[in-house]
Amino acid sequence: MAETDKKCLEAKKNHHHVWANYMKRWSPDNKQVYYTTKKNNDIRFDSVKNIAVERDFYQVKPLTPEHVQIIKRWSSKSHKDLHELHMSYLSDYLAMQCLESLYKQGGKKDEIADKMIEAWKCNGVENYHTAHENEVQETLEALANRNLSVLDKDDNMIKFMQFYGQQIARTKNFKDTISNTAANHIKTLTLECWWFISYMFGMNLGRSLYLDRKDDIHCLLLNDTDTPFITSDQPIVNVHQALTNEIKPPKDHECDFYYPISPNVAYMINKSNRFPRGKVQVSVDVVEEMNIKIAKRANFHIIGNREESLKPYKKFVGSNLKAVKTVHTTPYLHE
Repeated sequence: MAETDKKCLEAKKNHHHVWANYMKRWSPDNKQVYYTTKKNNDIRFDSVKNIAVERDFYQVKPLTPEHVQIIKRWSSKSHKDLHELHMSYLSDYLAMQCLESLYKQGGKKDEIADKMIEAWKCNGVENYHTAHENEVQETLEALANRNLSVLDKDDNMIKFMQFYGQQIARTKNFKDTISNTAANHIKTLTLECWWFISYMFGMNLGRSLYLDRKDDIHCLLLNDTDTPFITSDQPIVNVHQALTNEIKPPKDHECDFYYPISPNVAYMINKSNRFPRGKVQVSVDVVEEMNIKIAKRANFHIIGNREESLKPYKKFVGSNLKAVKTVHTTPYLHE
């Protein structure tokens, strides 16, 4: 068997929900970063390969008629063209599921067929996210170098907004927030097919961000202070100043998405008028505010380019998710 064919049959088990190459912007050696650990909130220096990763996080699971119904229910809230796209993706998965069922019913085992099925289950959604990451690699490099004009090209903006939407929805933090807020019977079905629904949510967010790009204020925050931006396992967070209550869900206009790209540069999409369009030089007070909000909305890991940059924010890690656990429903999860 050719080497390329063997590679296609390799099942990827460890799924990153934050791009490893993105985290390297905080690495002093292009391999390792400082981050808070899951267990004791200690600060460790380790490879980005071991951060924001979970085994089989995006693995394709069997879809029952009840799962299909809940997917269609969520999708029905989308714009018509997006709903049709969701259903097209769903049809592809159901077709593969049907083929797998027929193969198993046949009773004849085939090693290559088994590996193909396992690779499809493990790699399918992960490969979608890899494609989005590859599409924005040059754009993120340009933004990190303070070149905002890279987004003047519409194709770059489309792909960046697709990536942006997916990075919001693809994380464990986003999944856990849904888990802690949804009504029980909806929650169970939703989480069982989360591998599909999270990608669907990301598509919706990306489309909305792109269509609203001329109404929203897009800007690049430049940080030349001695305090670096940190990032986390939920690297894009809503930092709108009206959100003083960690539990209360935001209104439609209360949405300022903040995304640190490096210790010195961050990208913002604002519905408020807090920052003007273009490049904005920020003070240390703003940097510290953003770092606290990143830490509060983190799941386990905040990430920095040095140990000292994380110490002031350790105590905030995960506080938003802990607060959400006291809530049983949210407006966007009504039955």
